[in-house]
Amino acid sequence: MIPIYEQGHGKGIGHGLETFVTRFDAICEDHAESGRAQAFACIFYDFTNSAIHRTLKDQSVFAQLDRLAGTTLSIFYLHTGTKAAVERFNSAFLSRLNVNDITSPPCVVFFRFKQNRIEDLMVVELDSDDLIHSFKELYDVIAAYVQNHASKNSPNLLKWVKIGGQFFTVEVFRAALRHILS
Repeated sequence: MIPIYEQGHGKGIGHGLETFVTRFDAICEDHAESGRAQAFACIFYDFTNSAIHRTLKDQSVFAQLDRLAGTTLSIFYLHTGTKAAVERFNSAFLSRLNVNDITSPPCVVFFRFKQNRIEDLMVVELDSDDLIHSFKELYDVIAAYVQNHASKNSPNLLKWVKIGGQFFTVEVFRAALRHILS
């Protein structure tokens, strides 16, 4: 679990939004080369679903999801207190990945990073709007991806959408993130 902070950075873990935008490819490359991750995910939420927001702020949830992801998955999420920053992040990122027509927050977007490209996109929408079920659903989605990624099978869940054949260069992704800052 890697939080992205609107301003500044966390204490030892996470990135500021500006740092994340600037170093996105280096972060992914470093995680892949060091064996820290084989794939990546971004969790998107909005302020109308306070359960996801509260779930991600909980330190025990953070620890459980981080352990679950292990060395298979690095999970990014915007950890901020302002509604406007979350809306800008969601809008810019989801539209640049061309998934805004098929999903809306809360959702998780999984992808792989290979040769400076983002590929093998998979999206899953999250439904739960209460704290306990929100955590379970998020945990189950991540567990399904980790388990199926390791066995090279596609997840067998109806709400998963695989965006086949598409890839995005890091430049396109970075442009989307820079758009957030403007």
